[in-house]
Amino acid sequence: MNEDLIKKIRQFNRYYTVWLDVMGKGYLGTSFSWPESRVLFEIYTNQGINATELCEHLNMDKSYVSRILAKLENKRLITRQLVSGSKGIKKLYLTNAGSEEAKKIDWNGDKQIYEKLKNMDKEDCDRLCEAMVLIEHILRKNDEK
Repeated sequence: MNEDLIKKIRQFNRYYTVWLDVMGKGYLGTSFSWPESRVLFEIYTNQGINATELCEHLNMDKSYVSRILAKLENKRLITRQLVSGSKGIKKLYLTNAGSEEAKKIDWNGDKQIYEKLKNMDKEDCDRLCEAMVLIEHILRKNDEK
């Protein structure tokens, strides 16, 4: 692979993470970091997922996810329910407060993108979206190899 290509991709990744404002502690107007918000949101969209599945889905370190889950549980945003007959597997569910936080993350995420793109003309916005769909398609296709 071409070294220049790698540098361009890494430069875009650095730019995009700053553009999304994911590096601060209060992601999307919450008291959570980006990884914490993402874990909470994944449980919201996949009620009953277990920690192992969550780690695999997000490609995150188990000990890091465990610390995030402990924090969310201490804040009474999630509950863990033991799967009957399993060897300690627990399904993850949001509490009502956790669902409200996840909805806030979802709403604020939509609002963030709207605010960042509201002055972009329709043609550029369409091209941007098409490029993002293409990037995701190519990366998913490569992951299947």
